[in-house]
Amino acid sequence: MIEMVVFNTLENSFLTYQLLLNQHLPTFINFPPSRHINNQTHSNTMQEIQNELTRLRRQMNYFRLYAIAISVLLFALIGYGFRKSAQDDILKSLRAEKIEIVEPDGTVKLSLFSKRHLPLAVVNDKKLSRQGGDESGLMFYNTEGEECGGLIYSGKGKNGKGENELSMTFDKYKQDQMVQLSYIQRENGNHTKGLSVYERPEFPLNLTMEKIDSIRKNVKDVQQQNSMIEQLKEEGFFGYTRMFAGQQGQRTGVFVRDDKGKIRLEMIVNEKNEPEILFYDEKGEVHKKITY
Repeated sequence: MIEMVVFNTLENSFLTYQLLLNQHLPTFINFPPSRHINNQTHSNTMQEIQNELTRLRRQMNYFRLYAIAISVLLFALIGYGFRKSAQDDILKSLRAEKIEIVEPDGTVKLSLFSKRHLPLAVVNDKKLSRQGGDESGLMFYNTEGEECGGLIYSGKGKNGKGENELSMTFDKYKQDQMVQLSYIQRENGNHTKGLSVYERPEFPLNLTMEKIDSIRKNVKDVQQQNSMIEQLKEEGFFGYTRMFAGQQGQRTGVFVRDDKGKIRLEMIVNEKNEPEILFYDEKGEVHKKITY
């Protein structure tokens, strides 16, 4: 744009100069051989041409300086713009109740939320309700936009005593967690902390949730509801805990269960700091105990 302005101005100046030459040069060039030349007229014309050339030179110098100054300013503004854009990409602080990371097509891959925005579980494009509701945390989603794990936490206290609950889980495809790292602190001093491994059904989680919703909708008696839901647990609709490694109360060790969720083996250090290995039968009774 700057160059166009400069060139157009210079072109107009040279056209003016050419017009001036066409007006005056014939008066002292195209004359008959026998005609006497007016020296004064010739001198005045040459002086006008010289003045015009001087003016053109000044204009050229002016536009040259003008073009340089504007170019320098333009590059400075561009450089500042790039520097400003780089700075704008860095957020020093961000306050929000919920943040979602999504793919270009809108599929949610990660959700960071406060307790008011605990997201519903999504299985087979169906949104499922959750237990609890006082947790904040982070949820992970697979390529299909279904939950595949997360980190949740909550805590509260009074008079120096309190409760804390933190859990990181890794889910089976279209099912609940298979691996869980957790810490649970209760006001009564009964703490649990460790690593749990679960077994889950092969059918999707939404089928289990649909059965529970149907029971709660069609059965009015709360005690009967709980009894029917407990029956679903025994039939394996929720899966079973297979192993826990950590601390439960005053006992620390490894607790192993069978495919029905029944305890079969414990390798622990008990509340008396004594090592023990306990074997259980199918009824959950100690079959053999090894100590020293």
